[in-house]
Amino acid sequence: MLTAQRPTAVPVLNFAAELDGGPPPVLRAGATDDFARRPAGGEPMLVLRRRADVLRTLTDTRHFGMAGVTASGRLRGCPLTGAEMQSPEGGLLNMDPPKLRLYRQRINGLFTRGAAEATRPAMRALAAVLAAGLAARPDADVLAGFAGPFTEAAVCLAMGIPGQDWDQVLEYSRVAFAVVPSPAAVGAVATAWDDLYGYYGQLADAKRARPDGALISELIGALDGFPTSHITHVIGTVGNGFGAVLPVLAVALTELAQRPHIVASCLRGERTWDSLAAWLMTGRAMFPVALPRVARADTWLSGRLISEGTVLLPSLIAAAHDPAGPHFCPGAALTRVWLATALAAFFGAFPGARLVGQPDWQPGTLSIPREIPVILR
Repeated sequence: MLTAQRPTAVPVLNFAAELDGGPPPVLRAGATDDFARRPAGGEPMLVLRRRADVLRTLTDTRHFGMAGVTASGRLRGCPLTGAEMQSPEGGLLNMDPPKLRLYRQRINGLFTRGAAEATRPAMRALAAVLAAGLAARPDADVLAGFAGPFTEAAVCLAMGIPGQDWDQVLEYSRVAFAVVPSPAAVGAVATAWDDLYGYYGQLADAKRARPDGALISELIGALDGFPTSHITHVIGTVGNGFGAVLPVLAVALTELAQRPHIVASCLRGERTWDSLAAWLMTGRAMFPVALPRVARADTWLSGRLISEGTVLLPSLIAAAHDPAGPHFCPGAALTRVWLATALAAFFGAFPGARLVGQPDWQPGTLSIPREIPVILR
């Protein structure tokens, strides 16, 4: 649907593991390929890398909308990731303004910088306990020994999720953000979302009966008046987003265990852990793409005619190098506080921590190592 000529061979965006753990080449700043295909099918996507183009497709809802949802609100059935299969009724990642704005206005107060700061003491205590548990060891896999347990305890505490349910919740998050590998997998992803909503629906009912002050209870209160199913869909989206703390922290630990000069600058007070967390989240430890968009009408981007119906893929990782990328996640402030607190505790306890060997990166939208072996002293 573009006036430009498509190349004969269009790369399939399956997010295979790259040697450096970074995003697929087609998403990076300076890439020359214009198009990428979804493994589940559908039209090729035009990859957007310029910050102005990315911002416009995410905010100009007159000309652009969610590619995973038709004009009538039905799912299209050829998603890039499982996130496009969430309900458009309360599934925050699959909604556009003005409907999205109605939900965000209700819940944004729960995710302010002040709200994030209020969690810092508990996160600091948690990270300190986990670091102390490694103190007697000369080395450790800090994915299993620190990043994993930190994420589990932090998310369960913040959301009010029973600890015994964590593995189930983490699997929901994996399905939500994973690439849909083929058309045959679409049905399984849809079933996973149904299971997720069933879980959070039961948990929300329990919180209504006995509110506990954790985030699920607060979301229920903030969204009072919305249909119960829509509230469940919001909770499911937020819960899945919290699961993303694990890959963000894992990537950050891996990066810093290879960059002792950056750690040293923080320990000397020349740089704050908060500024380091913000830098990591906008340059390395970030999900590389927004959900695909579709042109609702003929328009222009960077002097190029975009025809109605064209599917576009905003590359957040490329836009972050042009020179500052957008971040639209409501939980960004909370993630930065948690990331900064965890890094400060870990490298404060183990200032000489060094990565052993080269990471074995896993495939995924945000690739993480299979393990993070570190010499602690």
